[in-house]
Amino acid sequence: MTRPPITLDISVQRDAEQCCVRLSGRLDAHQVPAFLAAAEPPAPQTVLDLSGVTFIDSSGLAALVRLVRAAQAAGQHLEITHVQDSVRLAMEITGLYGALPVRRAP
Repeated sequence: MTRPPITLDISVQRDAEQCCVRLSGRLDAHQVPAFLAAAEPPAPQTVLDLSGVTFIDSSGLAALVRLVRAAQAAGQHLEITHVQDSVRLAMEITGLYGALPVRRAP
């Protein structure tokens, strides 16, 4: 049986107008500082691609909320994409799925 990664891989593509942050692994309390360091400050257009996130805890959810609020305060656009079922479930349980700017699959 293959075990999911216990770390978080972060890939960032950034220019003056856009930023894409791709995550893979666990977004938990141990990984949040590195995630925030990579994602802040948000660009005018920021995409958080969670396609590889296998687990998220309350610290990870709080980090998403923090980034969304920072982008909104700066008048910037931030979108969360490719949310896996386990992450979506955590968002739904906490009431954040409808409150966060999650791009729903067509």
